[in-house]
Amino acid sequence: MTPLTAAITMDVDSLQSIYKGQGNRRAEGYTHAEMRMGLETFARFLEPYQAKTTLFLVGKDLEYFENVAPIKAMVAAGHEAANHTYSHAQGFRLLPSDEKEKELEDMETVCRDKLGINPVGFRSPGWNIGDDALPILKRRGYLYDSSVFPTSIMPLLKLMHWYTMRERSKADRTTMGQFNYLFASPMPYHTGLHSLAYKGKEGIVEIPLTVTPGFRLPFFATFLVSTGLTLFQQSLRALRKALRPIQFQFHLSDFVDYNHPDLADQVPLDGQGQYVPYALRMPLEEKMSMFRVVMDAIAENYTFITLENWANRFIEETRS
Repeated sequence: MTPLTAAITMDVDSLQSIYKGQGNRRAEGYTHAEMRMGLETFARFLEPYQAKTTLFLVGKDLEYFENVAPIKAMVAAGHEAANHTYSHAQGFRLLPSDEKEKELEDMETVCRDKLGINPVGFRSPGWNIGDDALPILKRRGYLYDSSVFPTSIMPLLKLMHWYTMRERSKADRTTMGQFNYLFASPMPYHTGLHSLAYKGKEGIVEIPLTVTPGFRLPFFATFLVSTGLTLFQQSLRALRKALRPIQFQFHLSDFVDYNHPDLADQVPLDGQGQYVPYALRMPLEEKMSMFRVVMDAIAENYTFITLENWANRFIEETRS
């Protein structure tokens, strides 16, 4: 069987980006140790598979000198840096157009200053994007977006997020973008100029989050941690049988030991941050053991590629 394409991506969301100080019990503030710990662990994790990843970075995190070195090391090793907004704007979809553009522009400025590159890919925090972002991305020269998550359980995930974040602002309580994205193609496609959900020619490349054939269940690390390896293995078999390329998404928290003394008192307690993912409480070795099974299974039938390279390949293939 000809190997299929697989992209391993990471939303590099720090505690500071997500909680913005809420629940941090360390008097002197954040240590920023998680960026170094998480990215160094992630880099070692990828090495046996010779996999290059796409890192969706938050601009504000790049402004702390402690975070720059581990990110630069990943980029120097051939991994892609992409835009995840400047401030990790969870309510990105609700922002006025000028504020959306500023979130993109400010991240681009920091990325050029600290890393010497201009990102060509974008993912909205919480996949929370709307069609009015498309002309902004197009005008700013983006090659692709990867914010559309066409899962059948989108309404349930939206409701769960709204409930767990009920004490936060309206913007923080929103997630996952427009409801019509539920029906978007699960395969990469060119968008038109007016909607991220529908195919066209004049827009940009959309590389959606992977969902399973048929039931369109999520296929990423957070869902894996919640549901276990059996469902993952069944999902991968279905994707492979359907000859589907895949994108498997991680978060920085998946590769950090938050029991470490430099981090333990910076993780919100239950209720302080309204939502504390299980990955922040799960022992690191337990996470790594599960993720090794995931990567071993994917590597059997897939070759790894960054989203930038995937988007360029898609453009070339659709031209021929």
